[in-house]
Amino acid sequence: MGIPGLLSALKSISTRRHLSEFAGQTLGVDAYDWLHRGSIRCAFQLATGKETTKYVKYAMHHVRLLRGFGLKPYVVFDGGPLLAKKRVEGDRQARRAKHLALANLLAAQGKMSQAASHYINSVDVSPQMAKQFIKALKAEDVPYIVAPYEADAQLAYLEAQGIISGVITEDSDLLVFGCRNMLYKMNASNATVEYISRADFPRVTIDGISLSDFSLAQFRTMAILRGCDYLPKLPGIEFSTVLSLLHQRRGVEQIIRLLALERYVPQDYLNNFRLAEKCFLHQRVYDPVTERLVHLTEPDGQLDEADNAYVGPDMDPALAKRIAIGDADPISFEPMVDICPSFVPLVRKRLPSAVKGGVRFAGTRGRC
Repeated sequence: MGIPGLLSALKSISTRRHLSEFAGQTLGVDAYDWLHRGSIRCAFQLATGKETTKYVKYAMHHVRLLRGFGLKPYVVFDGGPLLAKKRVEGDRQARRAKHLALANLLAAQGKMSQAASHYINSVDVSPQMAKQFIKALKAEDVPYIVAPYEADAQLAYLEAQGIISGVITEDSDLLVFGCRNMLYKMNASNATVEYISRADFPRVTIDGISLSDFSLAQFRTMAILRGCDYLPKLPGIEFSTVLSLLHQRRGVEQIIRLLALERYVPQDYLNNFRLAEKCFLHQRVYDPVTERLVHLTEPDGQLDEADNAYVGPDMDPALAKRIAIGDADPISFEPMVDICPSFVPLVRKRLPSAVKGGVRFAGTRGRC
């Protein structure tokens, strides 16, 4: 979902760039973005259980486009469900089921053109679909990883460790996780992307308030209060309200007390805010070097049982590795089922880079 209004608020520092400007860089890719878009081309087949891998063709076209301009994609897949997103995922599942029922009803009446949009909205990308994409990536020697939980946190971790230099995504949450270089709205027809660098945040002014002296912690607080997948927004909360209070150096507790004077604030809101904050800070991810789960950033002390459940429980390193390489289902932990065994991607020779050189990002190691 991302943070409502965040990309619009940062529009002043977003620039349109050609892919060739990032030649030589290793960029993380949110795989499910491409798989979702690719599934539009075969939504009817997917919704009715027919075998198809058209979504892989779409995704691999984008992989080859990046490589053709000298970029090195590192593809990251979503993993298992996170307790923190139970509400959001439940709502999404209900919407998909509603669209599927409508699509089937319209199809039964012979109204296929009307059913088409509902089939598109009913499709959910599964780990088994991701497996087909992984088969194609392996055939072309493209690095990938299946996150234990959310791809967003995994991508942020890879950037913080210097394994990738930036992230291609459509989810503004990456900036809240601490991502330094985000590329979005990729246009394959002209090979361009929108680019936002955290280094440019000091140049941003929102409703007359500059972000020049805002820390990552304040930025994260602003985003959570505006509403995110882990915590719904409070009614009537706009960027200007939150920014003004943060600019006055108000703490979260003070801000919530002040907001409660003017509107209804649930009694457990502060506690839920803290849990959402922990998800952005300490969610568990897979470390490809040690081959085990670690926290995105290490907490100061031990997390209690409730916190652990929220940020993603730890798991046996052997299971974590099987999930990471796509051999185990990240939801059931059972061996991954190949839903399209007849799909055997051809091994292709790597395309020569269209452009040599390119510019390097500033500050690709460490976190803000």
